[in-house]
Amino acid sequence: MKVYSKYLTMVLLLYMISVCILPVRAEEMIQSAGQTQENMQLMDQAGLLTEAEAEEINARLAELEKRTGWEIMALTTDDAGGENATSFAEGWFDKYTVKDDGVICAIDMDNREIVVRAFGEAMYYITDRRTDRILDAGYEEISEEKYAATLRAMLQEVENAWQYENASQNHLYDEDTGEIIKYPDKKSLTLSEILIALGLAAAAGGGIIFGIFGKYRLKFDGYKYPIEKNGRVHLTVKEDRLVNSFVTKRRIPKPQSTSSGRSSGGSRSTVHTGSGGRRSSGGSRRF
Repeated sequence: MKVYSKYLTMVLLLYMISVCILPVRAEEMIQSAGQTQENMQLMDQAGLLTEAEAEEINARLAELEKRTGWEIMALTTDDAGGENATSFAEGWFDKYTVKDDGVICAIDMDNREIVVRAFGEAMYYITDRRTDRILDAGYEEISEEKYAATLRAMLQEVENAWQYENASQNHLYDEDTGEIIKYPDKKSLTLSEILIALGLAAAAGGGIIFGIFGKYRLKFDGYKYPIEKNGRVHLTVKEDRLVNSFVTKRRIPKPQSTSSGRSSGGSRSTVHTGSGGRRSSGGSRRF
């Protein structure tokens, strides 16, 4: 009986040690990799990047997040679990982000596709035309199996979209419903808010005016200024003659597109709703 009790005590101690230590160790491993469950900026599941390349991509992602205020992610995988490349990238972004706005660039070796998906505010920047530019940049590098260069090129085009796209002029087209969604305007004042503001302004202004009248004892009819006696007017005649006139004509050239693809007018982003219930724009391309 004593032997049985001794073994039972040892088993309980081992169980308590595993419960207390293993989660801490797992957390340390995640933190040492520079990642958290809430925001895994870079996940190289397919093992396509060297350690130095992963550090460089992580630094680039952090820089873009700071500049844009979005969550920017990069992903490589060699097992999409039976999903298509777009669905897998959307699901990954949904699972490991906390913000509504962001972009994910992915290399799917299972489906042999590169993917870019944009969410929230970023959808108005990653238009259909911008999506083509991002995929063009990535395809040129992925064709030569330059995986780090692929992600760098795609992220550069994402930055170009954020920097040069006029999001307020763009709109979304929901391919699931046919709905056209314009860029959200800033919150406007309601009628009651306007009336309250006018009332407060009138009360404040009236108080100042009556305060001045009371302080200086002003009377509207107490004093008159005889302008006809005290005023003087001198009129002179001056003539201008037109001697000659010239008309100059100049042809205004049409604006040229820049290498960064600056948008001069409104563009469309085709969006759909993923399995997680979130809209996203973007696209994919096989390699």
